[in-house]
Amino acid sequence: MIKSQTLPPLLLIFSLIFQALTGTANAERLKEVLVLNSYHHGFQWTADINNAITSHFTEDESVRVFYEFMDSKRFNSDEYFEALYQQYLIKYKGKVIDGIICSDNRAFDFFIKHGNEIWGNVPVAFCGVNNIGDQLELLDTNQHVIIHETIDIKGTIEIIEQLQPELEELIVISDETLSGNIFLEQFMEAFKSRKRNYTYQIINNTHPEGLRRALNELPSSNRAIYLLSLYTERNSIPNEMMHESQYFFKNIDIPIYSNWDFLMPHLIVGGRILKAADQGRLSAQLMDQILRKQAVALDNEPPTYTIFDQQLLKKHQLDTDSLSYNFELINEDIQLIKSYKKELIIILSILCVFIFIILLLVGDIIKRKRVEISFIESEKRLELAIDGANEGLWDIELDKNDIYINEQFAHMLGYQSASELDINMNNWHVFVFPQDIEQMREAYSLHQAGKDEAFRCEARLYNSNNEYSWFSIHGKITEIINGKPTRITGVILDISNQKAFENELQKAKEKAEESDRLKSSFLANMSHEIRTPMNAILGFTDLLLCNQLSKKEQADYLNMIKRGGENLLTLINDIIDISKIESGQLKIQEALVNINELVSEAHSVGLSLCGNLQKQLQIHVEHTVTDNQKVIYTDPLRVYQILLNLLSNAIKFTEKGQVEISYSITNDEWLTLSVKDTGPGISERDKAVIFDRFRQADESTSKKHGGTGLGLSITKSLVEMMNGKIDLISDPPNGSEFIVKIPVKLKHKPVYS
Repeated sequence: MIKSQTLPPLLLIFSLIFQALTGTANAERLKEVLVLNSYHHGFQWTADINNAITSHFTEDESVRVFYEFMDSKRFNSDEYFEALYQQYLIKYKGKVIDGIICSDNRAFDFFIKHGNEIWGNVPVAFCGVNNIGDQLELLDTNQHVIIHETIDIKGTIEIIEQLQPELEELIVISDETLSGNIFLEQFMEAFKSRKRNYTYQIINNTHPEGLRRALNELPSSNRAIYLLSLYTERNSIPNEMMHESQYFFKNIDIPIYSNWDFLMPHLIVGGRILKAADQGRLSAQLMDQILRKQAVALDNEPPTYTIFDQQLLKKHQLDTDSLSYNFELINEDIQLIKSYKKELIIILSILCVFIFIILLLVGDIIKRKRVEISFIESEKRLELAIDGANEGLWDIELDKNDIYINEQFAHMLGYQSASELDINMNNWHVFVFPQDIEQMREAYSLHQAGKDEAFRCEARLYNSNNEYSWFSIHGKITEIINGKPTRITGVILDISNQKAFENELQKAKEKAEESDRLKSSFLANMSHEIRTPMNAILGFTDLLLCNQLSKKEQADYLNMIKRGGENLLTLINDIIDISKIESGQLKIQEALVNINELVSEAHSVGLSLCGNLQKQLQIHVEHTVTDNQKVIYTDPLRVYQILLNLLSNAIKFTEKGQVEISYSITNDEWLTLSVKDTGPGISERDKAVIFDRFRQADESTSKKHGGTGLGLSITKSLVEMMNGKIDLISDPPNGSEFIVKIPVKLKHKPVYS
């Protein structure tokens, strides 16, 4: 039996053993570290971070790491984050988490808002975050550390400037994601930090086709692309930057720069590069120190590297000698034999084994080669024949929705190559003039139904300059499966010249018909104009022969005979003048003339004409001609004829009001004549034909006022023969003004001091 006085020491010993065992158990309990990723599983940047974290903790058996993926690139609505919050509340209820690594800004924001409710007050390493200055006050410096994701945009811009000193424009590509907007703000701040000798253009487009079209339209000379962020949506789900970049920049011949290591090699030339693995490795190290109760700094920066792809430097002929940065090269040219010596030995050994087999197959290969050469030659002949005929070739696989075109087809539409002309079954109609689309469909329907042995139509297609040309399109269905056409092949021929010739023929035909109509009208009018004065002359002559008239009646009849003769003479003179003008026999003969006297004589004739037409019109004359200017060298007969034609025209068509004649001579020896009336005016439509031969503004005016329609045509021809010009100003119904400007020579030139 154990004595009572011995119990306390025994209890003490057992207590110490229990505490030691308990302490050891607690010390050996696994530490649970949760990596909360902003993005989805398989996203390259996230994968690199997670791999680095896993690698760090792999050999530490006291820490267990597991991962959550918020998938915020694809789903970022408030409802989604609320559902995620509710899910994590249920999932981690009662679970002990010793530390959390939050990867990127979405995870940072989510933890700041809901972290304490879900996981409690635990240590956190915020990995790869940027622009969180306003939220720093929310962090606990004793439990939180930050691994900043600071991309060196300013340094990358300097690298671009040093590699491309002749740069004219920098194309900046970003998107509407949270990161994309942050990076774009940082770029604007860096670019505006000092004056630069080039411009920039921001392409911020998440629509794939719009972005691809914008990139294809970029000129390649003296340009550079700065790729900040690129997540585009297809079927309402964003696609990764790495995959989208390969798709959009495949055919772009412009140097591309960025800050992300997963875009290398083969896509970007380089830049100030961040590596996701560095962020993951540093966040794991800091979390390890926190779990070991070691002191850590709040703010931490992973390294930034200057890296270039040597193959792309060569491709774009970029020289790194002028760089002020230390850099490293990847994708370098290396000696193949030296680098792959063992592999080459193995390959050569295998090749030696197969040489005998290859020799046995040479005969068969030669035969196949001959067949291929024959086929290639036949194909070349066909291509040469098509090129010689200036025809494009097209081939449509209806079951695959594919359209093949040859280079000639693309050249006919102004494109450099067939690949540049991005035409397919979904967008072919945008290349066709809208009014011709239905015609093409109808032609295909007739051919498909067997009503026409071939598909043939004429249509207008838009070229690269968005201008259309006429083409003749011929084709035939060449494959049918289960009664359904699966392939149609044909050619296309540019018929723009033919269409232009047809249009010219049509215009010539219409012009000839119009000329024929006008001449017929002219002849009919001429017959009337000749008969009217002749009837007056003959009729009043018969009356005078009766000798039964008073002297007053005889005088009146003689005046009427005189006017008829004058009208007939004017008509004959117009016909003779137009005939001389058409045959080139009319000559301009200069002589001295007093312009004041010439205008005065025309004024007198105008007053006489008003009396003959029994019109109460006022005819005013105004001029600014000085004594030194009144005697000029010109053709007085033609100037008088021009003035008289305009004056008689104004009197003929003005029923009331006045006619104003004004003239002046400028210092540079131009005679300006103006005849202005208060008649009905001339419409815009009639202005286009008023100077045509055999035409009057209103064909009915020849019946009301008479005339052949030659007066203004003769006037215009005379003015042009004298190297002058004639203008018409009219505002119906407020009258018209004809202005004639003719070069003259002054007899007495003014003397200037």
